[in-house]
Amino acid sequence: MIKNLTKLFAITALIKKLIETKVSKSEGVTQLHPVKIPGRTVFIREKEYLIRENYIEEKTPIIFLHSWGSDSLGSWFKILPAIKKKSSFIAIDLRNHGKSDSSWKRWNVEENADIVISILKTLNINKCHLVGWSMGSAVALAVAKKEKTLVDKLVLITPFSWLGGAVYKDKTPFKLFISFIRIRERLFPNLNPQSKFSYLMKSSSINDEYSEWAWNNLHKSKDDFIYADGGRFVVPYDAREWINQIENKCLVITGGKDRLVPEETSNEVVTRLKNVITKNFSDAGHSIPWTHDKELLDELSNFLEL
Repeated sequence: MIKNLTKLFAITALIKKLIETKVSKSEGVTQLHPVKIPGRTVFIREKEYLIRENYIEEKTPIIFLHSWGSDSLGSWFKILPAIKKKSSFIAIDLRNHGKSDSSWKRWNVEENADIVISILKTLNINKCHLVGWSMGSAVALAVAKKEKTLVDKLVLITPFSWLGGAVYKDKTPFKLFISFIRIRERLFPNLNPQSKFSYLMKSSSINDEYSEWAWNNLHKSKDDFIYADGGRFVVPYDAREWINQIENKCLVITGGKDRLVPEETSNEVVTRLKNVITKNFSDAGHSIPWTHDKELLDELSNFLEL
């Protein structure tokens, strides 16, 4: 009896997911947009990339590189408005994310670094600071490796120099695991954004009047390949062989309760960098720009001399 009820429940849940009408979600009456910084696009290698810019004379621009599965607003919606009057900045939607073009071809961290470099050269940016969160920190490290004179200072938030996939990327169990993730994303495409939205609300990281924007922003992925197939090449990223070549002054910010990036991988970044300052938010998880924005802004202001 219990087995039959379980099967019925599973089938009903699956059918509901497949046929239900998708709706927006909001808390409160008045809904607002948290970051009214419009973007424009630039063409790099026949692909269109969205950037959001703010320029103040004689201020070195900060290049903001977002986390995996987010975009220039989704990652930095608390940070950009707070520094708009203090500093120049450029926030980029990386490949397959936000309002930038996508491709069915596989992509990786190094390719995103090349795209960032090309965008900065197109904008005639000769000197900048890089601020990267999670995947964005990996891209920032790769940019600094490739263009030593372009980058002044680095801020790496919950960074990694490698993840477990670097060891297992060619092994059958890892490929099966990725296949499982791909199947899950295709059957339940809203699972990932719903969990992020729930986290934002439960952690009080976003005000009620921004909840509809947050829901829509998180649910606008172009296709499951952004997470599943794209992630296949984010996870195996491994910078351990060259990270000691980075000579820029770096600030590494980690969360004491980060369960997404293992502590040993963050420590690999710290121990292999030559010129590094570390800051640990003991009560923070992986989502520091969301949950600890005031503390992060203080660290950015001090380190980048805003």
